[in-house]
Amino acid sequence: MDPEHPSTPPAVERAPDLASLTKIEGELAEVERALARLDDGSYRTCGVCGATIDDARLEADPTATLCADHAAG
Repeated sequence: MDPEHPSTPPAVERAPDLASLTKIEGELAEVERALARLDDGSYRTCGVCGATIDDARLEADPTATLCADHAAG
């Protein structure tokens, strides 16, 4: 309890949410790979067939590495 503010509840220490941390680290890695593809000129190119990834797909997922055909499976 804070002696200057007795109505303030005590600080509660929370263990880090490892699942959230792992998810965020994975998303950061995807963004870093997308930035590397921007640098090397392969950003809009499907990693399987070499086709151009369309704007709508990249707008929905800027880290996409596959065209719609290959992303669908």
